[in-house]
Amino acid sequence: MNIYLIASESYKLLKEKVNEIINDSLNVVKFDARVNTINEVINEANYFSLTGEMKYIIYNESMMFKASKGDEEKGNNSKDVDLLLSYLKQPNNNTTLIITISYLPDKRKKVLKEIEKVGNVQIIATLNKKELVYKCIELLKQHKYYIDYETGNYIVENSYVNYDIMTSELEKIYDLIEPGKIIINDLIGVISISITDNIFNYINALINKDIEKASQYMRNFETLKIDASMVIIMLFKEFEILYLALNKHNLSDIQKLYGKQDWQMQNYILNSQKYRINEIKKIITILSDYDYKLKSGLLDRSVALSLLTIELCE
Repeated sequence: MNIYLIASESYKLLKEKVNEIINDSLNVVKFDARVNTINEVINEANYFSLTGEMKYIIYNESMMFKASKGDEEKGNNSKDVDLLLSYLKQPNNNTTLIITISYLPDKRKKVLKEIEKVGNVQIIATLNKKELVYKCIELLKQHKYYIDYETGNYIVENSYVNYDIMTSELEKIYDLIEPGKIIINDLIGVISISITDNIFNYINALINKDIEKASQYMRNFETLKIDASMVIIMLFKEFEILYLALNKHNLSDIQKLYGKQDWQMQNYILNSQKYRINEIKKIITILSDYDYKLKSGLLDRSVALSLLTIELCE
């Protein structure tokens, strides 16, 4: 049967595994459990294409495989499980269903056991430091860069022993350093994860409504111990500048007030053209609401930015 459950705490490892399965197919439909129901997914999976072409459905972040207290399945989650179990009995052979989760699943779950029987379950263990170093050496070698263990260890340590951050750092090497043998001294000033840069990359992705990139940067926040409130405050200031730029305020005054460089002001002018005044007003209101709920304890910090990312990228 064409059904996969792929679990990994690494966003990039999940993406790599999914790409291996879909193999550059253009007939891909993506769903997110935070905004889509399993019923929508099953309806799409059951739909038969007139051409008979294989369709790939990716369903991200389902909670039905998470360990739960008390009864094994409860409430809405029980209904979701029943729908998926029913589909497993009579699947569409022209559909490949790929479920991805960013946590380790509870192997006792009935739905996981059923997928194991008829499909493919891949649980990708988090790489330890030594494994990451060897993976780093391997990835660089594929791009004709050659390093020793000590240099690989330097890269991994400066990536907070995190695969996703490490691969982002390797992208800098590919862009800034010529292929060949490299040592630690070659990497000084190149390999370093900046908290501020990570936040602004996230903000820029949100402004461009690129949920994939925004989610990627957001996943680094926990590793870097970035507080959600700080991110929301910085977002508020960015959209405030966009509002002033769009509202035809004097750009020199804005630049002096916020201490921005000329190139930054050019970016604000370009980005402001992606929005209407009322849209920015609405976003500023949303940010104020999130800030209030966080500070008053009405919203869990662990999910606040995930919800905000989805809302602003719609």
